[in-house]
Amino acid sequence: MKELEYSDICREVIESVGEVTSDEEVVVLTDPLMVHVARPLASAARAAGATTSLLVKPRLTGHNVEQPAVVAGALNEADIVFDVGTYDIAHTDARRDASEDGTRFVLMRGVTEDVLMNQMDTDYDALRDVTRAVAEIQTSAESARITNDRGTDLTVGLHGRSGFLIDDGFDRGLVVLPAGKSAVTPVEGSAQGTVVVDYSIDSIGRLDGPVELAIEDGNVESISGGTQADELSKLVESTGDCARNIAEAPSIGTNADVQLTGNQATDKKKRGTMHIAIGDNITLGGSVECDLHLDMTLTETTVAFDGFTVLENGEFREEAVLEYARNL
Repeated sequence: MKELEYSDICREVIESVGEVTSDEEVVVLTDPLMVHVARPLASAARAAGATTSLLVKPRLTGHNVEQPAVVAGALNEADIVFDVGTYDIAHTDARRDASEDGTRFVLMRGVTEDVLMNQMDTDYDALRDVTRAVAEIQTSAESARITNDRGTDLTVGLHGRSGFLIDDGFDRGLVVLPAGKSAVTPVEGSAQGTVVVDYSIDSIGRLDGPVELAIEDGNVESISGGTQADELSKLVESTGDCARNIAEAPSIGTNADVQLTGNQATDKKKRGTMHIAIGDNITLGGSVECDLHLDMTLTETTVAFDGFTVLENGEFREEAVLEYARNL
């Protein structure tokens, strides 16, 4: 009966975000652990008159693992896909190939009942303005620096790179919910310094203690900390050297209405946070293809692009960001 509580937001996702029409074919993609969240979305799509398929795939081993062939085929044939799975598919060839062929995607990986009911009610017009301002700043920047009192001090080169915004618009044929971040991938080989991750890491969750990454020439050279650092090291080692690539930095959360939960579906969108990622950066305009793309969220961090401060000790400088972007 919980599904009745979030039927309204599911209708909003289908009709306002997805802009589903009655002549379209819709695929709601999920796995056995997330069917209870996916089912009301499929019902809302069917109520909109669309030909709707609820596709339950096997729960795969992690984020951005390539999809089974039958799933890839369905993504390619659909007009729009709503992904409500445990793991992310954004950085898979199956998603990228389908997007290139015109399939629209609304990605809601890891979105729990609580997130659906309580953390997706926001002013999307205002959120869009802020997120796009951050993307403009990232796109114009030659470099960025990330620092905090925990020991983080990382510099990256951004020449020729563009901010990849996540709001509720289909500019790139892709919407991620909850919305609210702008990502950027550094020039390969440019990241230098140290990052101390304090809050959460994809596939690991909320951290018990800090995880420190020593980064040289764009790659993670060492990982230190407690048992969760060991978990991260094993993920990297099992994937291969491509997993050491700094795929995002610094990506900025812009949504004031989501909460920190230990889940990257919300953590990396929370206004005042920033995140880095390792592994695949093809989706973001880079050149490193990898079976892993892993986000890591930091709090209370200062981030500056070409000397202009977007985050100051975790405080998002909204008015300054909007003004700076207007003058670019």
